Amino acid sequence: MGIFTSDLLKGSIAIVSGGGTGLGKQMAIELGRAGASIVIAGRRSEVLKEAEVDFQKEGIPILSVQTDIRKPDEVDNLIQRAVDTYGQVNILVNNAGGQFPMRAEELSVNGWNAVVNNNLNGTFYMTRAFGRQVIAQGTGGVITNIIINSVHRGIPGIAHSVAARSGVYGMTKTLALEWAKHHIRVNAVGPGLFITQGFSEEMEEAADKDFVTRTQQAVPLGRTGRPEELGWLVTYLSSPAAAYITGEYINIDGGNALAGGINFFPA
Repeated sequence: MGIFTSDLLKGSIAIVSGGGTGLGKQMAIELGRAGASIVIAGRRSEVLKEAEVDFQKEGIPILSVQTDIRKPDEVDNLIQRAVDTYGQVNILVNNAGGQFPMRAEELSVNGWNAVVNNNLNGTFYMTRAFGRQVIAQGTGGVITNIIINSVHRGIPGIAHSVAARSGVYGMTKTLALEWAKHHIRVNAVGPGLFITQGFSEEMEEAADKDFVTRTQQAVPLGRTGRPEELGWLVTYLSSPAAAYITGEYINIDGGNALAGGINFFPA
């Protein structure tokens, strides 16, 4: 059960990229528990179909659309499928993305481009397609970009991802101004240490095998985040309760950024 009433987002249609697994799936479930109908997007159709079962068990209306956010035509198809199914779209959570720890001097051009194309370009393609639809609807809408904590400080070991996420941070601020006249709110959230299967896979090849333990010990609240906590924050930002909030960047990291932030390759 969620912590919000089931009619908080009643009548809203929420799209979550990377919504078939991990934090994306949990955010989508929390939005659904608050009353939204859900569209999840991801690159693997089998994963999306498996995730649908969990939404159905919760009684959450669910549509999954196989989508590579790096391909604008697939993104446009996602938005059209959502509109064809539900009649409109109202909420977008840009969650899809990824990175791998690598010292900058060892990072290949292909590695850099792959992460920037996914985390920055793909996020823009999603945002543009959603924005166009909402502007045409005239209904207003909400976009929440999931980026990274410590975006102002930097995170040694993932220069490619920090650069891309910083671009999304700037886009968040800019579109909050540009699209305010269309009643589209745009915010960003910076998660700290949340342990998911995807994160664990990213860390398998990490040079620093003590990263998780070391980072958790540096979190002032003394623990990792629970996926539902991120889902609750995104649900709040997507709701009428946050109707006067736009252009903001919120860390959800137990105070980790205040205490020095994340460092994949300590001295």
